[in-house]
Amino acid sequence: MTAMHHLRFGHLTHLLYSQKRYRHMDKAEALRAIDHDQLEYIQRKIQVDFDNRRQQPVNFRFAGHTYPVCEVVCTFRMHADQPATGYLVEAADNNVFCLYYQQENPEQQSFMQPAFWVLSFRIQNNHDLMSWYREERRMLANFTLKRVVDFHGHICPELAVGGKFCEFVQGLFNDGAIPTSGFSILSENATSALDAIQVLLGATVGNQRLMVMDFGKHTYTLFSRPENKGWRLRQRPLRYGDEEIFSALEEKIRKNQALLEDAVRFQQLIDARVRQILALPPEELFTIEEVDAGAQAPEAASIYLTCATCGEMVLASRSIESRKMTLCMPCFQKMSPGCSQYGIQ
Repeated sequence: MTAMHHLRFGHLTHLLYSQKRYRHMDKAEALRAIDHDQLEYIQRKIQVDFDNRRQQPVNFRFAGHTYPVCEVVCTFRMHADQPATGYLVEAADNNVFCLYYQQENPEQQSFMQPAFWVLSFRIQNNHDLMSWYREERRMLANFTLKRVVDFHGHICPELAVGGKFCEFVQGLFNDGAIPTSGFSILSENATSALDAIQVLLGATVGNQRLMVMDFGKHTYTLFSRPENKGWRLRQRPLRYGDEEIFSALEEKIRKNQALLEDAVRFQQLIDARVRQILALPPEELFTIEEVDAGAQAPEAASIYLTCATCGEMVLASRSIESRKMTLCMPCFQKMSPGCSQYGIQ
């Protein structure tokens, strides 16, 4: 990996857009566009082909054209006391539309009464907007973070935490350049933060410079062989001030009980958390302590053995010797009820 520009996750600049006329729009971007009213309002009754098995629209007809639905971006309720009948859908031309199913009299709780589909609005594409409005629908970010977002697909708090860890790592090297060897990282989670580590630091599971033990904690240990040092970073407890409403909205979305305005509000809270994390220096986000550098695991050779039970090949470093047999982890677990696996990768 060649020398990189200095990682600056705390200084925000505008994120550039693709020059293509159409581009895929993820859920977060769609909800931000709704929040900024970057919409073309239609509000017309339309015909929709609906897949009852998958419970989603397949295509719809509008203005003499048929629009195949390529992806359901999200679903939502039109009324708090009724099932989810609203859909944000991405059509084959990458336009995102809002459709909803409406009964003639929503006050009457009867499935026998007449109902119809409405095409509510279309989210405006980049070519529909002036350039300064385009920036509003995507998270403000710097160019370093843009590389990570392009790789991961969207920005979220976990990705921001991973970026701040990378910022700390680069600060350990005098010239600010990430070396291509001589260091390794142990992550105690398997969240989106790992994508930032892999993109910005070049440490991956494949090159054995990134090891993962998924304990669900934002805790990272960095080992530097040239300096014979190690550092363990643990994320400090963060208070965002929105915990109660955040949990309530998250629960509604998880249970498919959210209205569209609930989904938009939840995205606002996520974006606010990302901004708060990006604004923190690594020393305020993490507690940092030196650890014994001798605790780092050596790189394992790619030697494969044969599992005595299933007959499949397994890395020698991931095999288990038990009962005078070489076993893979799944076979060992079957033979040893009650044992647990901690997601070691």
